Amino acid sequence: MYANGHGSVEIVNYLNTNKYLSPTGYRKRRMVQDENKTQYDWNEVTLCNMLKNEVYIGNTVQNKKSVVSYKVKKIRTVEKENRIRVNKTHEPIIDKDTFEKVQCIIEKRGTNTKLKYDYLLRGLLYCYHCKRKLQIVLKKNSKRNAVSHPYIICSDHKKRGCYPLSINYEKFEKHIIYIVKKICRIYADKEIFYSVYEKYQNKTLDISEGYKKKIEHIDKQILDINNNLDKMYMDKLQGIILEEDYIRVSKKFIFDRTNLLKQKEELEQKLIGTEEKISSKNKIKEEKELDELIEKFLKLEQMDKIYLYRLINKIEIDKDKNVYIYYNFSKLNFMAENLDEFVKIEELINEENQKRKVV
Repeated sequence: MYANGHGSVEIVNYLNTNKYLSPTGYRKRRMVQDENKTQYDWNEVTLCNMLKNEVYIGNTVQNKKSVVSYKVKKIRTVEKENRIRVNKTHEPIIDKDTFEKVQCIIEKRGTNTKLKYDYLLRGLLYCYHCKRKLQIVLKKNSKRNAVSHPYIICSDHKKRGCYPLSINYEKFEKHIIYIVKKICRIYADKEIFYSVYEKYQNKTLDISEGYKKKIEHIDKQILDINNNLDKMYMDKLQGIILEEDYIRVSKKFIFDRTNLLKQKEELEQKLIGTEEKISSKNKIKEEKELDELIEKFLKLEQMDKIYLYRLINKIEIDKDKNVYIYYNFSKLNFMAENLDEFVKIEELINEENQKRKVV
């Protein structure tokens, strides 16, 4: 239910209405004589803890809580990375894909679902400047009996020295869905996608080769400096040059070598960045997952929050209302950067298809 967009309050009400036993009720059902004296109702805390519990996918997690010290008996929660986790200790009763979908929703919007309105983009919107989550609030205009409309704001922006923001959420949501669907449709048309992607890959390869040549040239310069320093040192030992001349010239060589090493380090970082873009590691798996996700996404008549969360990592909005969409897939990020070029090629292909139909 949670993976299909139902909130925790709704699920708790459903379980209580249909008289499903809560974990406490399940444990005590044979021990308690008078059921009227014991509260077995479901609550949000229990439900949210269950949603995050890995025991249901076959994992055992221990050391979740610890005592501060033997003197102070307070209990503290242990960070996730410091817990003891053993995978596949027993048969799972929830498939991993469903569990991960739920974790994705919880991460984006949190476990608090007491809000009256659960907006589609809730949990994805961030301020470009302060990097905090943006809020969606209802606002009325000055007219009497006016209808409230949701607006995106950066709350407490004055306290943080950030910028004010107010965007009509309904219009913004339509705009985002249009852009995401546009990118997904273009990606689904492999003829258009690969025509631009191959150019991009070739361009990246050229840039990578350029960095390698520059690094080779710097290495040669550094080698020449080292050879000159060795030669000068031998000349100094043999009395061919004075020690003060050796110190003066060697300082200049060392200064030049230091600058060259800095340039080389910067170029190596850039080279790593381009090689990561070219690397095919996990690309086949990612592409298969992306193909399936987009195929399902485009078939949806009504927008599903799950698919949107899986496609989009976050959406940032700046003070000038410029929007930056960051996807969970590198190819979609590449498409977002080159959208204008994709649209041009799409138009050319459509024109060619029209001419063929006419013929």
